[in-house]
Amino acid sequence: MKKIFLFIVLLFVGWHAHAQVVLNLQLPPLGLTIKPQLWNLSLVNTSAQDLSVRVEMVMTDVSNNQRVLTGTSKLILLPRGVKQLQLSDVMPITYNPGSPGYAVDPSPEGFLPIGLFNICYTVIRVQSDEVDRLGEECETIEVEPISPPQLMMPLDEEQVDITRPFFAWIPPSPFNTLNSLLFDWVLVEVQATQSPADAIQQNVPVLTRQNISFTNLQYPLSAPELDSSKLYAWRITAKNNMSPIANSEVWSFRVRRYGLDTIAATGTGYFAKLYREEGAAFTICTGVLRFEYLNELNSAAVNLRLFDISTAMRKQITLDSTDQSVRLGQNFVQVDLRETGGMINKHLYLLEVENARGEKRYLKFEYRE
Repeated sequence: MKKIFLFIVLLFVGWHAHAQVVLNLQLPPLGLTIKPQLWNLSLVNTSAQDLSVRVEMVMTDVSNNQRVLTGTSKLILLPRGVKQLQLSDVMPITYNPGSPGYAVDPSPEGFLPIGLFNICYTVIRVQSDEVDRLGEECETIEVEPISPPQLMMPLDEEQVDITRPFFAWIPPSPFNTLNSLLFDWVLVEVQATQSPADAIQQNVPVLTRQNISFTNLQYPLSAPELDSSKLYAWRITAKNNMSPIANSEVWSFRVRRYGLDTIAATGTGYFAKLYREEGAAFTICTGVLRFEYLNELNSAAVNLRLFDISTAMRKQITLDSTDQSVRLGQNFVQVDLRETGGMINKHLYLLEVENARGEKRYLKFEYRE
């Protein structure tokens, strides 16, 4: 019994001799975004003498325990008692990235990678060739993006013109800290007694898509058309390294209920704009495709190509003429597709307009008979 008691006492004395410095971490539970915030801590020297120490920081991913980032401060003179560290006390800091699977900003003032991490600090005294660990403390911290993903279209509370809308959003920022960014998209029906946010949380989705690598999604032809009598809500969840990091707002929309007047109005007078990106513009074509084209080269014609993009195989549609006459400046072009072979009701098509310099503009549309 005396031997066991003596062993416990020696163990306690040995631990106390090494734990000569107590670390008090003061990391912000929310809003940790940049490297300098990692060094907001105080040290308590419980020994009877001043110490010369370094502080080592190790950041690891909670999900897989991979090392993400390490940092070592300069030599710090630690007097007896409490010392609140300032950034000048630890600079310059030597940073070393861990696993290559994480996007770590190399700048000393750079952004931290996004995710949930364990951050451990160790106070080390170096005397000759001997390394003495005087104290250690760890904390789990979530690094969130400064800006979550932002929804673009359909607009909140908008009435869309088609039963298979085009969805687009902006990625979270800072974008350069996200090395493996994917998105989950969810669409739900909103009941009469619900808010859109409640519907997202409670209702069975009408449709979901996981691990989208782009910032847009075309409602698929394989899914049932959306109902003009219902209210829908949608949300985007951003993921980095397959772990969720931020949700967008929840927006709602309806499908416009068409009558004879609205169908006739849609078919006349509206000319869609072309854009450099394939998914940036969308319209409905009820036989005659109308679009604006700005001719800045003073060339006499542009080349038109048309593709059916309703399936994975992009099929080119043969037009009666691929050359479209244009004049200098703004042109309002009408292309009659009613006699064009290969046009299928409610299929999605992509128009490509190429000028003499090889510059291309695009318009995506749904064809309706």
